[in-house]
Amino acid sequence: MKSIAHLISTIFQPLLMPIYGVMLLFVYTYFGVTYLQQFWLIITPVILFSFAIPAILIFMLYKIGVISDLSLKVRRERIYPYIITLLSYSVMIFFYYRMNMPPWFLMIMVSSVAIMLVAILITLKWKISAHMFGIGGLIGGAMSVSYFVEHSNPYFMFMGLFIIAGLVGTSRLILKRHTLAQVIAGFLLGFLFSFVCVWIGAQS
Repeated sequence: MKSIAHLISTIFQPLLMPIYGVMLLFVYTYFGVTYLQQFWLIITPVILFSFAIPAILIFMLYKIGVISDLSLKVRRERIYPYIITLLSYSVMIFFYYRMNMPPWFLMIMVSSVAIMLVAILITLKWKISAHMFGIGGLIGGAMSVSYFVEHSNPYFMFMGLFIIAGLVGTSRLILKRHTLAQVIAGFLLGFLFSFVCVWIGAQS
């Protein structure tokens, strides 16, 4: 059971959520039709700045002993990886801004920064689930884009995403990395910030 929980936690780790989010845009929305010719130009920055660069830098922190575990079990050790991810995401937002991407798309990325800022503050006193604010942000953004940008209701996609969220949350509990309260709080943080940010962007 724990091996499955580890696998789920790895596949749906927080650094991969923005990549999954952009891929969903290409698959489920007209965004994919409009920007199909720019697919690699759009997908490359999110791979680099939301995953590759933070992952490499976090691994370096591990190698020099700043953090004791790559899964960031120790609450106080999460601050530095969070700051690294925050800065990398900020560069990604600037890159997309220079590409003149739609406001709602930019706000998807802005929501990630907002979530990270709040998570840093919470982490000073409490250990909130990064996995859950990652998947929560993905679902919140997907729902907001569907309702306020696409004006659609891809309920099969939502069903799949909520099942994944349940699996991720259960995995974190099985691995004893978080309490139920930390799992729920993480999901709500990600979902609400992402949903509201994209809604604001859709009004622009």
